[in-house]
Amino acid sequence: ALYDLAIAQAPARRSVFDVYLLGNAVAHLKEPCEQADARALFFLDAAPLRSIAAPNERRRREPSRTRFALHENGALFDGKCLTFAHLPDYPVAAVRTGQSAPDGSDLWSAEFWLNTEPWRAAYRAAMSGEPAARSLFDVYAADGSLTYVKEPCAQADAEAPFFLHAVPVRADDIPAERRSHGFDNLDFDFFPNGAVFDGKCVASVPMPEYPVASIRTGQFVRGQGEIWSAEFALNAPG
Repeated sequence: ALYDLAIAQAPARRSVFDVYLLGNAVAHLKEPCEQADARALFFLDAAPLRSIAAPNERRRREPSRTRFALHENGALFDGKCLTFAHLPDYPVAAVRTGQSAPDGSDLWSAEFWLNTEPWRAAYRAAMSGEPAARSLFDVYAADGSLTYVKEPCAQADAEAPFFLHAVPVRADDIPAERRSHGFDNLDFDFFPNGAVFDGKCVASVPMPEYPVASIRTGQFVRGQGEIWSAEFALNAPG
C-alpha cells in the first residue's frame, strides 16, 4: 500500500533512493534494488519552522535526526527497497534525508522544503535595501540577520559550507578560545539555514547578540580553500 501511494505521485527528490512525502511520513524507494543497497543506515533531519523564523537566536537549533535501518522501517520485495520515517510532531520547514556510512559521512543525501515562507520573507526584506557586499552570493545585513542571495541559482551552488567570521567591537564579547584569532567563528551549512525556490538560493542566519565591527564571509571546500569571500564593516570600534 505504501508503494502504491508513493508511485502515484512525483518524488519530492530523486537520488540513489527516490524520496516521497506521504502526509507525515517520508518514504524512500529504490527499484531495482538489492540487499546491499539497503545495508547502510538511513537518516532523516527535520528542520523546525519556528527556529528558522526567529532571527534573534544566536544559534539555530539543530534539526532533529532520526536514524533507522531498512528492516526496522521497511522491506525488500519484488526487487524493490522501500522504507519510511515519520516526521516530528512540530511544524517542519525543511527535510534532509539519505544514508550514512559507518564513519558518519553521507553516502547520499537529498533535501526538500515543506515551507519556504521564512526564506521568502528574508528575500523580500533583503530586496528592500542594498547588499552589504556583492560576490557569488550577495550579502545583506538588516534586522539582526545576514541574508545571502544568489539568483539565478541551483542546488549545487549551495552545497559548499559557508564561513562566517564576526569581528566584535569589544574583543571580550567572543569566547576566550577565539580571542587570539580576533573573530568569532559562526560557520554554517545551507541546510537548515537556506532554501532553493523560484530559481533563487536564499540563506538567512542571525547576527551575534554583541556589537559587530566587521564581517568576513563566503563559501569554502574543506581541505581546498575558499570559493568566494566578501568583507564589510558594520560598526566602528570605540
